[in-house]
Amino acid sequence: MFKLAIRGVQMNVGRYIATLVAIMTGVAFFAASGFLADRVIDALEGNARDQYAGVDAAVIADEDAASSGSEFAAKFRVSADVAEEIEALPEVTAVAGHLTGAVAFLADDGTTFADGATGRTWVADDELNPTDIVEGAAPTTAGEVVVDQGLADDENLGVGDSATLLTLAGPEDVTIVGITKFGDNDAQDGGGTVSMTDDDAFVWLNSGQEEFDDIFVRGDGSQDELVAAIEPLVPPGMVVQNGDDFVDDQVSAAGSIGRILKQALQVFSLIALFVGGFVIVNTFTVIVAQRMRELAVLSAIGATPKQLKRSLRWEGILIGLIGSILGVAVGFGLTFLLVFVISQLGIDLPGSGLRVTPSVVSQGIVLGTLITFLSVMRPARKAAAVEPIEALRESAVESNTLTRNRIVVVAVLVGGGAAALVAAPSAALLGLGAIAFFVGVILAGPVIALGASRLFRPLMGRLGLEGRLAADNIGRNPQRTATTANALLIGVFLVTLVTVSGTSLKDFAVDQIDQLASADFTMSSAGGTVDDQLVADLESIDDVEQVVPFRTETVGQANDDSGVPLSLSTGDLVALSEVANVEVEEGTEIADLGTGEVLVVDIGEDTPAIGSTVTYVDSAGDSADFTVAGLIAGSIDSLTLGNLTTQESFDAFLGDTAPTAAFIDAADSTQSDVEEEIEAITDLRPDITLSAGNLLSQLVGQIFDFMINAVNGLLLMSVVVALIGIVNTMSLSIIERRRELGLLRIVGMVDRRVRRMVRIESVLIASVGTVSGVIMGAFMGFSLVFAINRFSSADIGVDFAPLQLVIVLVAGVILGYLAALIPASRSTKPEVLDAIQVT
Repeated sequence: MFKLAIRGVQMNVGRYIATLVAIMTGVAFFAASGFLADRVIDALEGNARDQYAGVDAAVIADEDAASSGSEFAAKFRVSADVAEEIEALPEVTAVAGHLTGAVAFLADDGTTFADGATGRTWVADDELNPTDIVEGAAPTTAGEVVVDQGLADDENLGVGDSATLLTLAGPEDVTIVGITKFGDNDAQDGGGTVSMTDDDAFVWLNSGQEEFDDIFVRGDGSQDELVAAIEPLVPPGMVVQNGDDFVDDQVSAAGSIGRILKQALQVFSLIALFVGGFVIVNTFTVIVAQRMRELAVLSAIGATPKQLKRSLRWEGILIGLIGSILGVAVGFGLTFLLVFVISQLGIDLPGSGLRVTPSVVSQGIVLGTLITFLSVMRPARKAAAVEPIEALRESAVESNTLTRNRIVVVAVLVGGGAAALVAAPSAALLGLGAIAFFVGVILAGPVIALGASRLFRPLMGRLGLEGRLAADNIGRNPQRTATTANALLIGVFLVTLVTVSGTSLKDFAVDQIDQLASADFTMSSAGGTVDDQLVADLESIDDVEQVVPFRTETVGQANDDSGVPLSLSTGDLVALSEVANVEVEEGTEIADLGTGEVLVVDIGEDTPAIGSTVTYVDSAGDSADFTVAGLIAGSIDSLTLGNLTTQESFDAFLGDTAPTAAFIDAADSTQSDVEEEIEAITDLRPDITLSAGNLLSQLVGQIFDFMINAVNGLLLMSVVVALIGIVNTMSLSIIERRRELGLLRIVGMVDRRVRRMVRIESVLIASVGTVSGVIMGAFMGFSLVFAINRFSSADIGVDFAPLQLVIVLVAGVILGYLAALIPASRSTKPEVLDAIQVT
C-alpha cells in the first residue's frame, strides 16, 4: 500500500499542488513566527546574561512587595554609604553601584537630540562592566562621559568632542572621552547609553542624593557566604540575592517577552493550519471523487476497503510531509522578509541573523503532517465505502439531500449553544455553549449552502443563465460548498468576534477613565525636582493659569503585612484640590487636615479605617505615626498623589525636600494649544515627563486599537489559507465538471459567459462563508459582552463596529472574485471536443 500511495502521489501531482500550497502556507507562518521569536529570545536572554555575568551578589529592590497590590507603589533606593560598607567586607572583591536616569544632548541651534538616551554610572570593575571601550578611555573625572557606538555614529560624536548634556540638574558641559559597545550590540539601552562617574551621576541623575538603584557585588568565595555577609547591611525595601539566582531571574524576565510573542504568533499560525485542514478535506474529497474509477479497479482486483483507506492515508502523510518540509523552508525565507519589513517600519528587533532551532523545525513538520493525515481520514473512509460497480460510473454522483439526523443535531447544537451564550449561569456553561454553537454552525454548513442556493437563485437569475446556474451549483454538492465556505467562515468569525467585543470593551474602558476627570497636565521628574524657576517659566505661558507643585516620597507601612511601598505627598493641599480631581469621600476635608493626620486613598477593603493609626517608615528606617482623618476617592490624580498629609507633618517625618511633581491647570478649551509651549520648556529637562490629563484614556484606546488590529492582522493568515482553499476547490471542480462545461459550450453558452458563471459561483461561496462568519462573530461578541454584564456590575454597551463589518463583507466578496480568476480562465481552455471526452 505504501508503494501504491507513492504512485498515487506521482500520478496526481497537479491535483495536489493546491493542497501543498495550503500546507506550506500554514507551516511557513508557524515556522517563521518560531524563528523570529527565537531570535528575539536568544538576543534578549544573551544580553541579560552578558550584562550580569560577573555578578556574585545583587542588592535590589524587593519587587515581590512592590508588585503585590498598590497602584501607586514606588521603589526604594540604596544609599552609597551602604555600598561603601559592602565594599569594606572581606568577602567582597569589587562593588558596582547602578544608577540610571534620562539624559539628552543640546545642539548649538537650541534643539535637542538623543532624547531617548539613558544616563548610567560607569562601572570601573572590568568583570562587572558589561560594556567594552572600543575607542578612547573610561570617564574618571567630573564632566567626562562615554557614549555608545550607535549614538556616536548616528549623531556624529567622537572622542574629544565637547557637548552639552541635558540632565535633571540642567545643561552640563561634558567631554566625550570614549566610545563603547555592548557585546554584539552598539548600546546597552534602546535609545542610547551615556556613562559617567558616580559623582556626576548623583548630581545629574539623582538631584545630588548619593543613592543607587541597585548594587552589584563580585566576591572571591561562595556566593551564599557572600550573601550572608551582605544581608545585615541591606536597608528595608531592598533584598540581597546570590548571583546565579539573580542572573537566572534577569534572563527569564528578559526572554519572557519573546516567549509570549512566540506563543501568541504560533497560536494564530495554528488557526491558519486548522483552516488549512478544511482545505485539505475538500481537496481530498474532490480528488477521491475524480479517482473513483481507479479505486474501483483496485477494489475489483482484490484490494480491501482497509487497504484502500491505508493507501489514501499514506498519500496524506506523504503530501503532509512534503508540504511541511517545504513550508519550513519557505518559513525560513519568510522570516528574512519579515525582519526586512519590520526594519523598514523603523522597529529594531533585538539580535542579528537567524538560528534554525530543531524544536521549531520538528514542530512545524509534525503539525503539518498530522493535520494533513487527520484531514484525509474522512475522504479515505468515504472512498473505501463505495461499491466497485458504483465507482465505475463515468462521473461521481452528487447528492444535495441532507439527513434528518444532521438537521436534528445542528438544531440542538446551535439552539442549545445560543441559549447558553445568553443565559448561562456560570462561565463554564458559557464556554460549553460557545463550543456547541461554533460546532453547530460548522455542521450546519450544508444546510446553509442549500438555503443560500435557493435564496440566491431568483437574485442571480437577473444576471442571466450563468447567474442561475452558479446559484444552482453551490447547492448541487452542499457538503463541498460548506467545507470550502467554512474555511473562510472561521477566519471571518474570529475577525468579527475580536472587532465587536474588542471595540465594545474599548469604548467602555475609555468612558470609565474619562469619568475620572483629572488635571489638564501632570508633570513629574525622574530623580530631579520641580524648582521655582521651572514653575515660573511655565506660568509665564499664556493660558497656563496655575502650576501647583507637590512633594512626594516613598514610605513603607509598618503595620501592613504586605510590605507594599506607598506614596506620601504634601504641598498646597487646597490648591491641589482646586486643579486636580482630589475629593474626600468621607472624613475630614482637605482644608481642615491637621498636624499628624493623613488622608488615605480608598483602595477597597485594605484601606485603613478612619480614626485608626498608621505607622510609616522611610528608607532610612525612621518611622512616624499618623491618624487616618479621611478617605480620598479613587481617581487618576489621587492615585498619582497617594496619601496626603500637611507640610508640617511631612517635614517633621521626611525633611524639607524639594517638589518632584506638579499639576498644571490651563484655561478652558486651550489644552491642545498650550501643550506645545509647555513641551518646549520641559524638553530641556530630560528627567521631566509631561502627561496630558486625558492621556490615559487615549493610551488605553490606542492599546485596544493596536491589539484589535494586530490580532485581525494575524488572523489574515487563516483568511489567506481559506482563499487558497477556494481557488483549489474551484480548480478541481472545473476538472471534475469538464464534460459539463464542454456541453454548455456546445449548446451555445459562449466562453465569456462560462467564465462569468465560474466567477459568480466563487463569489457566492465566499459570500456564504463571509456572511455566516460575520453573523456568527457578531452574535458571539454580543454574547460575550452580555455575559460580562451579567457576571459583573459593569454596564458595557455593544458596539457592532458597522463600518469595520461592512469592510469585512466587501473584502469577502472581493476575495471570492479574485479566487475565481484562475479557475475561470482554465474553464474554457480545453477545446470543446476534448472537454466532452470521457476521461
